[in-house]
Amino acid sequence: MKALLYTILRYLNYIFIGALLLSYLSIYISPEKIWLLAFFGLAYPFLLVVNSIYVVFWIYKRKRIFIFSLFAILIGWNYIGTYVQIPLKKEKKEKIVAEQQFSILSYNVRLFDLYEWNELEDTQGEIFDFINSGQFDIICFQEFFTKNSGGLTKRKIQKKLKDKYYTHIDYTIENKNYNYGIATYSKYPIVNRGVINFSNSSNSSIYTDIIINKDTVRIFNNHLQSIRFNKNNYTFITNSKALNEDERLREIKDISFRLRDAFIKRASQADILTNHIQNSPYPVIVCGDFNDVPVSYTYRKMKKNLNDSFIEAGKGIGTTYMGKFPSFRIDFIFHSKEIKCTNFEIPNVQLSDHYPVTGKFLLER
Repeated sequence: MKALLYTILRYLNYIFIGALLLSYLSIYISPEKIWLLAFFGLAYPFLLVVNSIYVVFWIYKRKRIFIFSLFAILIGWNYIGTYVQIPLKKEKKEKIVAEQQFSILSYNVRLFDLYEWNELEDTQGEIFDFINSGQFDIICFQEFFTKNSGGLTKRKIQKKLKDKYYTHIDYTIENKNYNYGIATYSKYPIVNRGVINFSNSSNSSIYTDIIINKDTVRIFNNHLQSIRFNKNNYTFITNSKALNEDERLREIKDISFRLRDAFIKRASQADILTNHIQNSPYPVIVCGDFNDVPVSYTYRKMKKNLNDSFIEAGKGIGTTYMGKFPSFRIDFIFHSKEIKCTNFEIPNVQLSDHYPVTGKFLLER
């Protein structure tokens, strides 16, 4: 019986090793070609934990098989740092002139809590209180929302931000009552604006050329393809026991197809954006809600030749999504080599289904 148990555990171990290796492969192959691989990338943290448990278990049992899981983990060692940053080295204390730094906030505000999802008394007001307290130089909003009259208009947002910002706003949905899209606010002068639309999607990206200390920096503000779960999907995620077997199977299939379609669309969007980013005439900062994890094709393409601010200056576990789906880092700030990130934070501000991400930067010229 004991031998049979070990045999089963060993073969399961081989399966999890293979799955972990496939997660590494997923970043190189577009979901447009093999979409199934993207699921392994999404599952990377789980696969890493399982293989780590196997390493400890086999070592405890004095079985050499632990080497296989350990080797698989070491192959992808660099990916661990995209999820967790432990500051082992002492930080170098540098004299930084405050005027030379500029700060950025990237924040998916979930329509400024239009439908009062989190049931706080004044979520909208608290969002603007947080923004004003941070005194951010550049703000990149995703899921930006305004009304044409009454409620939260563009003019009212300017007043809440104390009229300190130049604006670049692009709406992907507009009607006589409200507008939905993406927006970049800057205390620095804006000298050029551009929009990158995606076919068959209400998601989009914009780029904004900003003059910072006599240098021009191009800010890419992105909201990549959303999964668009419906109410039934969330019911299954939070309480699958409330459904019968047929209903559970139907929801699993529906969620899988929604993930598949989103993976494929994001891959196409990432290819388009990467071309724009690589051809920028100026140093770039690329931020926003990518709706994808660090072990993904989207992340690798978007980060090409750029630095990840979380890896450069962040600490702890990089969780930016706090919705009902598993919590991952899906909001990013990348930047050109000519720019240095001196500080990166994910404030524990629970006013949306995303945490805000912030950074302070220096142009190294």
